[in-house]
Amino acid sequence: MLTNTERQFIDHWRDQKSGPRWKYYLLFTMAWSIVSFLVIFFLTKLFTPFWQTGGPNFIYILIIIALLIGFFATHFSYAINEKKYHKIIEREKRKMN
Repeated sequence: MLTNTERQFIDHWRDQKSGPRWKYYLLFTMAWSIVSFLVIFFLTKLFTPFWQTGGPNFIYILIIIALLIGFFATHFSYAINEKKYHKIIEREKRKMN
């Protein structure tokens, strides 16, 4: 028997992955990259002297790091959600048999 939380998760996840995977990755990579960039930017601004020693290209390094973090966060969240989805579906199939 599915709980309300599991039912909501299944509905939400089916809606999220209904389109092509590259659109999911593009959307969430951009979102996570923006969040990552803001966090890294403010932490380096507050706690390190990199802005004086890093030079004018330091911002490009932060953008690249934020894009990598955004991609990996998207990939891991997709993989974890897909695994959870299949685990719930398999459990329900076994209960029906």
